[in-house]
Amino acid sequence: MIGYGNSMFLATHGILARGASGAPVDPDAQAFITAAAITDPTQQTAINTLVVDLKGYNIWTKMKALYPFVGGTASTHKFNLKDPRDLNAAFRLVFNGGWTHSSTGATPNGTNGYADTFLIPNTSLANSSGHLSVYSRTNISGFFYDMGAASGAGTAENSVISRWTDNKFYSQYGTPTYPNTANTDSRGLFITNRNSATNTTGYKNGSKVIDTAQTSSQLSQTNVYLGATNAFGSSTNYSPRNYAFASIGDGLTDTEAANFYTAVQAFQTAIGRSIGTQTVSDADAQAFVTNAGIVDQVEANAINNLVIGLKSDNLWTKMKAVYPFVGGSATTHKWNLKDPRDLDAAFRLVFAGDVIHSSNGALFNSVTANGFADTKLASNGTLAQNSTHFSAYSRTNNASGGYIMANGSASASGEAKMFTRWFDNNCYSGVNTFGQVPTANSDSRGYFIANRISATQHSVVIRGTKIDFNTNSSGLNTNTFRICSALNVSYDNKQIAFSSIGDGLTATELSNLNTAVVAFQTTLSRNV
Repeated sequence: MIGYGNSMFLATHGILARGASGAPVDPDAQAFITAAAITDPTQQTAINTLVVDLKGYNIWTKMKALYPFVGGTASTHKFNLKDPRDLNAAFRLVFNGGWTHSSTGATPNGTNGYADTFLIPNTSLANSSGHLSVYSRTNISGFFYDMGAASGAGTAENSVISRWTDNKFYSQYGTPTYPNTANTDSRGLFITNRNSATNTTGYKNGSKVIDTAQTSSQLSQTNVYLGATNAFGSSTNYSPRNYAFASIGDGLTDTEAANFYTAVQAFQTAIGRSIGTQTVSDADAQAFVTNAGIVDQVEANAINNLVIGLKSDNLWTKMKAVYPFVGGSATTHKWNLKDPRDLDAAFRLVFAGDVIHSSNGALFNSVTANGFADTKLASNGTLAQNSTHFSAYSRTNNASGGYIMANGSASASGEAKMFTRWFDNNCYSGVNTFGQVPTANSDSRGYFIANRISATQHSVVIRGTKIDFNTNSSGLNTNTFRICSALNVSYDNKQIAFSSIGDGLTATELSNLNTAVVAFQTTLSRNV
């Protein structure tokens, strides 16, 4: 038995002898921690708790493969918790094509990325008892399989499809047809399951949502792929979803499926990447998280840290509108962090025309030049002539004749406008003045701030570098600010991941705002 005196030695060598409570670590958890070289104490404890929970629920023995995706690299993500040997026979993953590995899990590129589990349903599972599961952190529809295998055209498959193009969850186990149910959110734990020879079930976040009378006719004789399906020996239907957990094993009862979700959700929450109702510490951040329906723990924590940081730097009170573009949809991207009410008076965004929403932000005008977001915030009545800033974070590099933010339709007195990169490789900006002035810029990616704190000078901050211009303010415009457009003209083709409007900022405040926004984007893995 390992004594307390050896705990520090083992912990410093990536081996967790005892948990936070002093209780010995489960030997199966320890085997995985050692094989995958998991050195983070939080992840070590989470793995141990997961194993203990699954054993307590009498689910552990039903598992053939468990992929917890901890450690943040391909070399740690590949290991099967049930049998952490680096062998095909142990069903460890082999990643093919393009994948991104991070603390939130493993993400295939949607083009050629998939992972081979080396588990063949016909060999390792039973016709009347089996399941496949994935925990997705991405909400997107498409021609994507999350996990699957098929032996030949028209034959039975084993697959999980959390959200197809028709907004349905498909659960297929040993049949050529696809039991399904309506589903518009592909985030959470999805289980394809069979617990009898005559019935297929499907679970989302522990609740049974599919229950179809079907006889299992044949199990697939090809390896199960994750992030795609193995269609008769070839990978296809590649997914771009972020996976934080996956499993394959025997069939689960309704109670076991619910308990399985409880254990997996506790594991995700412990390492800070759960999908579900979120609670954060700051009251203003919580109001936004609740009203905008932010269910991603990483996003909720990022919002919380952003608000705390803005308050610490005395920037919060200077903001009239802050748009963090989290949640991945128009209904979550529209909210103003400063006043999360669904009202024009609260300056929530109204999207129009060509806008594509994703976890990376809102992409404007990728197809046609008619997309924008109206902030409903006009300078006149909200801002001061000699104290105004507006900003936008762009993830797109292109030369464009479109404004990244503007109020008004043409050069006129009192307008606020900014081109991040005009065709001559200059950034043009103006704040409450006539026209705009240039500064050299050949990359339209990053964080841009236009700012005025005096009657005779305005400045622009490009990726943290501040440039001052001697321009007089001339008034306040009565038109509302728009993102990626002026007033029905000059549409910009950019993906926007943050925007703000508020009072003018000092040099220190500009620097602190840039630091806060870059840190926010970095946390969300979308900094450029």
